[in-house]
Amino acid sequence: MRTKSRLTITLPPDLVESLDRMIDHQTVRNRSHAIELLIRQGLMPEVTTAIVLAGGEHEGIGSPALAPVGGQALILLTLRHLVGFGIRNVLLLAGRNEPEIREVLGNGEGLGVSIQYLEEERPLGTAGALKSAESYLPDSPVLVVHGDVLTDIDVSELIAFHLSEGCLATMAVKPRNAEKDCGQVMLQGNRITDFYADGKEQGISIVNTGLYVLQPEVFGMIEKGKESRLETDVFPILARMGELSAFFFQGIWFDIRSEENYQRAKARWQQKGVFRHAREA
Repeated sequence: MRTKSRLTITLPPDLVESLDRMIDHQTVRNRSHAIELLIRQGLMPEVTTAIVLAGGEHEGIGSPALAPVGGQALILLTLRHLVGFGIRNVLLLAGRNEPEIREVLGNGEGLGVSIQYLEEERPLGTAGALKSAESYLPDSPVLVVHGDVLTDIDVSELIAFHLSEGCLATMAVKPRNAEKDCGQVMLQGNRITDFYADGKEQGISIVNTGLYVLQPEVFGMIEKGKESRLETDVFPILARMGELSAFFFQGIWFDIRSEENYQRAKARWQQKGVFRHAREA
């Protein structure tokens, strides 16, 4: 079990006031939590841009990104979580869900993030959608998040792991009994050697969670204007190249595209009640 060390610090009144303004009792719980977040943000690698893929739909749920969890839309919880780890710019690909998502998020000012909505003239798949965002990206790694997952993953650890691995891409993975709707992986050490897309019955218990860190070179592998998927057209190639790493994490993770998982996610959230922004004891 991981424990935390107790430190005593003295701060001038103006800094204390600034800390108190950060506290919303959800994203930032208290002064100690605010200080911890600021230190982590100061020490973490500079990855401040995320692409959120929120155009998916599912029968019975509609847009998973808009599904309510604990009285709030999932997309709102997701962005608040990312902001807690230093993400300041979000490129949001929402497809025909954009009007409803824009109504919930606006331009992100109230969340402390700048949101840019990117339109697709036609559906291009997960990889094709990312390619359309290429011209808006910095020449540095970016975080990619599927908008249909509820997770409390430590984003700073994911980014630090990616940079230490020196690969073109890192996929967050999680031990889970084989799920037909999740891409599954074969591993050698931290490297993914094979990637099986959705629907494959391989019986492998390590699944793709829909969170990635990608180097700019990955976008150059995607053909512009062509429909393509990360799961079938990009990740298998990266795996064969030895350029796809696996970051294991424990904690909350649900793909809410199915009604069963959606209900499980809501129950788990009600039990937990808050995202973590650091590893807890």
